[in-house]
Amino acid sequence: MGIIEIIKKGFVETAKLINVVLVFFVFNAVIGLISLPLSNPEKAGNPGTVLVSVLFSILFFLAFILLQGGALGIIKDKIKTGAVNLSRFVDYGKQFYVRILSLLLLYVLLAIGAVLLLSLVSAGILLLGDNIITRTLVALAVTAAAVTIITYLVYPIYIIVGEDMAALAAFKKGIAVAKVNFTRTLGLFMSMLLVSLVISLGVGFLVGIVTMPLPVGFSQVIVAIANAGVQSYISIVMMVVFMSFYFSLDSGTLGKGEGTPRMGE
Repeated sequence: MGIIEIIKKGFVETAKLINVVLVFFVFNAVIGLISLPLSNPEKAGNPGTVLVSVLFSILFFLAFILLQGGALGIIKDKIKTGAVNLSRFVDYGKQFYVRILSLLLLYVLLAIGAVLLLSLVSAGILLLGDNIITRTLVALAVTAAAVTIITYLVYPIYIIVGEDMAALAAFKKGIAVAKVNFTRTLGLFMSMLLVSLVISLGVGFLVGIVTMPLPVGFSQVIVAIANAGVQSYISIVMMVVFMSFYFSLDSGTLGKGEGTPRMGE
């Protein structure tokens, strides 16, 4: 099964996981509607608004971990057994919560380190002269580094859930898997970014046409709900695609040209 087939499978299987998509949609819609008054430019400098926004973002982050663990657990069951038991959603969310949180905190530390390193590299390049050439070099270096890092960090969360593994062990194994299958993982990642962009632009265009004659406040509500729908759908498709891809690596159907090891080896 190749990358195109994996992406097709992602959309097909997501259609069978519509209840999971709806859970994400409700969550994202509520978040989007609550965020509307907080994003008002007139309140941007208000200390109270800033504090509420920060607290709201933290709560959103913590709640999303529960949703992500629950969704991945359900997706794992669907791929492995074909069964979908939504009643296990919260149980899966609780089961993997600490491990996913630990992994994401590790990602934050890595991101801080990467930003500091890239800042030093960028400053060194700009010391050669602040012109269009050096700025282009900086942009290319930052983009290449970001894409490479993201590609290496794709698998750990799927290994945590798919193999019920500890965060650090999953992190190490995920990097090893990505290293062996780097080009295919990068190809799948970029393909999904393109698909997501096309879907987002298409929906955004349609919503723009619909909301054009409507009052601003009503238009913002519709846009927030539409964005919640797109984000929820794409999120589940992404999870299904990468979970399926990882399990296909496990079965040896992908990565043969790059010496992919079976996951048990």
